[in-house]
Amino acid sequence: MFVWLTVLLLGCGDAQAAKSDVFYSGFVFLGEHADRKTQYKYSDQIYGIKDSEGLLLVEKELNKRIANIESKNLKLISGRLGQLDSGEGLAMAIALDWEDVTVEKLEDELVKSVYNLHGQVFIFDFVKMEVVACYPFGVRVTDCTNDIPTEERKLGIFRKLYLSDIQGVSFLGALCELLEDMEVKSNASSLAFKVEDVVIEPKAKEFLDRHFADERVQAFKIFIAQQFSSFFAKNLKTSILPYTKGSAIGNKMAGRFANGDVFELKIPDGDYPVTITIRGFKKVKLDENATGQSWAYGSYVRLVVESALGEVVNSKIKNGAVKVVPQGQVNVADSSAFVESLLSLFDKTTKQIELCDSAWLNKCAEGSSTKSQFHALKQKINKY
Repeated sequence: MFVWLTVLLLGCGDAQAAKSDVFYSGFVFLGEHADRKTQYKYSDQIYGIKDSEGLLLVEKELNKRIANIESKNLKLISGRLGQLDSGEGLAMAIALDWEDVTVEKLEDELVKSVYNLHGQVFIFDFVKMEVVACYPFGVRVTDCTNDIPTEERKLGIFRKLYLSDIQGVSFLGALCELLEDMEVKSNASSLAFKVEDVVIEPKAKEFLDRHFADERVQAFKIFIAQQFSSFFAKNLKTSILPYTKGSAIGNKMAGRFANGDVFELKIPDGDYPVTITIRGFKKVKLDENATGQSWAYGSYVRLVVESALGEVVNSKIKNGAVKVVPQGQVNVADSSAFVESLLSLFDKTTKQIELCDSAWLNKCAEGSSTKSQFHALKQKINKY
């Protein structure tokens, strides 16, 4: 099974580039090629929009923004890409890994829609065709309407996130903020961390069976791995290798440039493989009165981080997200609330690896045992 990366080839240059130069290679849709039009329903349409000269608008906007970035650590080059045999070193691809819109009818003539776009910056050695760093970014906006939004409105929201902004929020703007401060370390050991497996326990599978089609369970695992990796990289300011189980062969990610050239990116083995076990989900009513109901959406995981010498972390972790449902609300998106709870758990957990707050660890993890494990993991991360 291959991960097809659809990338625009922007042209070639003859000039020799210094090792510190990073060439922008194009936009990538992560996931299986056959799923692209369903997994990225709106982004796929927007990416195909061209201007009067036949240029792809997303790539045109990306090139313009990249040209204006004043990166502190990288020399970003757009508009041309080094040849595979030219000896030019690092290339950069912008990878989309999640597009989502959740619609919830709160009451008569009040509908809330939440739009998400999430991606990663892949830095790879263009000579060795090997990934050397991955960094996440993403945006979320909320839209309130009188009725269920039409497909045209949904497409319009995503188009603004790509090609302009919504009250200052922009997918490409979030990318540029990341690129301004991003640093690519030459030490290969900085690539040590990688989600190797996502395990779904029986109680969690009951949730998936209710809310996801059978063929989407693997997609859910990929989503979990991508989201944990994103929070890990963002909150701990370190790179983490992309998850490849079920979507790559021999730790190689296959791709195709827009001109038809095929390539494979090698994904190094992780020195510290991470396993995320989804143990289950639970919904509990906290309160009810004349104005509505208050519910806690609990998510439960086990986090395991290993090394050649044994386990560094092996801890149960839980999180509860509170959702207030007004009296008379017609539709409650339980699946969305559980996913929000799980993402919040990943955010808080990766922050606690750095903070090691005893009160939080006692409440949401396994107390002093988790604290000592997180402290040991933090020391390993700080080495790089």
